Amino acid sequence: MNLRDDWNTRYQILETDSGLQISESRVMLLDVMEAHNEGDSVYQISQTFNLTPLQVQIALEYIEKHRAALEPQLARAIQLRQKREVYYQDLAAGRWEKIAQLPMTPLRAAFYALREKNRQVAGETNAVHSERS
Repeated sequence: MNLRDDWNTRYQILETDSGLQISESRVMLLDVMEAHNEGDSVYQISQTFNLTPLQVQIALEYIEKHRAALEPQLARAIQLRQKREVYYQDLAAGRWEKIAQLPMTPLRAAFYALREKNRQVAGETNAVHSERS
């Protein structure tokens, strides 16, 4: 048995209640598939998800073998994520509307002033970095 075969038995694709997952991680297979479909390399994916390149390679091999079954699952997962994002954005917007109707307190006014100051500093920092580029 060579080293690659030994690692192949160590790293696997596991079927969990949440979906297909890469062993020895909490990374879902569909996340790796989406990143790969977007053009990320094995090394970019391994850095993004804190995986070894071998874990990514095993995931990609599994994806290629089962692509026909995984494509509809990925499409549903992306659609569900988009719906969830819209729901939580709407929820946050509703909360901000309620907050805007409340009377301004000294503590909230101080927070807004500090937040604005930080945004200005961040804007100046970004401007300096963009001038260097």
